[in-house]
Amino acid sequence: MTLSIIAFIGCDDDPEQNPDGFAEFVVDIEGNWKIDQVLQNGNDITALMDFQSFSLQLDYENGEPSSFSFPSQTVPFVLSDPSGDWSFDDPVYPTKINFSDGASLDIQGPVLSGSDKMTVIVPLGCSSNTYTYTLSK
Repeated sequence: MTLSIIAFIGCDDDPEQNPDGFAEFVVDIEGNWKIDQVLQNGNDITALMDFQSFSLQLDYENGEPSSFSFPSQTVPFVLSDPSGDWSFDDPVYPTKINFSDGASLDIQGPVLSGSDKMTVIVPLGCSSNTYTYTLSK
């Protein structure tokens, strides 16, 4: 009996060790993103088109995703509007970026705050083709 009481008391959290408890933070990917690589159905097509003009600016306001700008629409991409608002499907563990024009991007792999690399799946209207863009800032 005393052993079970000691075990129960021993499991109490020490508020001095972690006074704020477990805190989750919104993923921060703010910045100007450029294309490093484009794969079509797993084949590298980066050299077949000028992807250097691609620029996607993702901005935050008060620590939350807010606006985007996509000034150069010479590269095939999911956006129809040159600017608008954006959000994550889940601010802490995002798997998708949603844009105000109704478009969205699936994020491949985990997104880390402050990371300078991100891989997204870009739906360009043809279900038999999968486009994977590796972006960096």
